[in-house]
Amino acid sequence: MKMHVPQMIFLFLIPPIIVTACGPQATPPPTVDVISTIAVQLASQMQTQTAAAYSPTPLPVTNTPIPTATETIIPTPAATSIPEVIGKSPCYTGPGDAYTLTSYISNTKKVEILGMGSIPGWYVIKNPYFRSPCWISAEFLKLDPASDFSNLPVITP
Repeated sequence: MKMHVPQMIFLFLIPPIIVTACGPQATPPPTVDVISTIAVQLASQMQTQTAAAYSPTPLPVTNTPIPTATETIIPTPAATSIPEVIGKSPCYTGPGDAYTLTSYISNTKKVEILGMGSIPGWYVIKNPYFRSPCWISAEFLKLDPASDFSNLPVITP
């Protein structure tokens, strides 16, 4: 059996090339992250310079005034009696039904007057349910005629 030269080359040279091509690959060298390396070196230098810049000279001490207690003025009740609500009374965020209704106050409920409304016939009271100010018409309050409301603040909506 006689082989030709090209067949012999193919038979003896090609199989070792194929076997080595399928073998394990050599690991490539790691890539160097130049930007990160420079950033770390710069940060290290900055920390070293900051630590070297420490000055043992103390900061000047300034005397800060101590806050003093101020007397809290407690307003005195304007009326000699606490008004009572008549009927189921609406209480608004301002004088009149054009404002938001906050609640209805029950009959015979005692309320605290916070001020006179800038609109005649309206009072600003502390809502007995929500503890917030609301406006109520004078027609729904049973006021003591001897009560003096002249020192109440006038409140505008």
